[in-house]
Amino acid sequence: MPRYGRLSLILILVYSSLVFFSYAEVVGKILVIVNDEIITQGEVDRILIPIYRQYKELYTDQELARKLDEARRNVLQKLIQDKLLLTEAKRRKIEAEDKAVERRIEEVRRRFPNEEEFKKALERENVVLSELEKRFKERVIIDKLIDMEIRRRVSISPSEIMGYYESHKDEFEEAEKIRLRSILIKISEERPPREALELAKRILARLEEGANFGLLAEKYSDGPYAESAGDMGWVKPGELMARINDLIFTLEENQMSNILKTNLGFHIFKVEEKMPLRSKKFHEATDEIEQILFSNKIEEHLGQWIENLKKDAYIAFR
Repeated sequence: MPRYGRLSLILILVYSSLVFFSYAEVVGKILVIVNDEIITQGEVDRILIPIYRQYKELYTDQELARKLDEARRNVLQKLIQDKLLLTEAKRRKIEAEDKAVERRIEEVRRRFPNEEEFKKALERENVVLSELEKRFKERVIIDKLIDMEIRRRVSISPSEIMGYYESHKDEFEEAEKIRLRSILIKISEERPPREALELAKRILARLEEGANFGLLAEKYSDGPYAESAGDMGWVKPGELMARINDLIFTLEENQMSNILKTNLGFHIFKVEEKMPLRSKKFHEATDEIEQILFSNKIEEHLGQWIENLKKDAYIAFR
């Protein structure tokens, strides 16, 4: 699926592990009170930034609004769960080791070429390092709680893995997918349609002359993948809007598209690599199945436990 530029790396990395930034200095409105913890409008909005950037590229109009509304509900639900777990961890006096927190900070740092770029990204996202450390500390505490209560009690047998493979073989059919790059020239007040189209035509002409697609994407693209040289990663049928989908899957490997106009502006695509439909053999799917079963069991037990925590919790929507 699509990759993100470094501008939002910190937000995405933290969101993907269910750690959330506080943004109270910008938006302090309290949405939910969970025991002694609060969820602010700023927290929810902050998490939605990278999601919005991705969805804006994939959807438009009512579908975009529906997807964002669904994402907001999911974010709020996960925040409530996180606060419940944090309360329980504090009640049990679980603490986070400094080294564990430092490791998570270092994982984020390694995504940037140097310390200066890391600090610039923090500044761009209005994130204070001490706040980042605080949230990672909370995540370490919550993870220790889940390990104690659930993960250590979950096991998967070989027969379960084989049974899952035999009854879900269709899940291990890898759909056709393509490795895609894109350049987007947006239409704006500063760049009306005619100027945007002319720029897109000049870029396409340079590409046809042999210019490097990634370098031109970094220089000219207004899309969210510009900083990764236009690299959208692997894309499967149906993941992008219909007009884009219909175009890109007619292209051959290393072939570029003509200019495509959408509500966003003018697009140029290049298929880097194509992978046809194939079925995974059992030995190829074993690790994946084990992870699926493990995750399913954890989610089931965690869901039941959180429902029990809710019974004794104070949760108030404002």
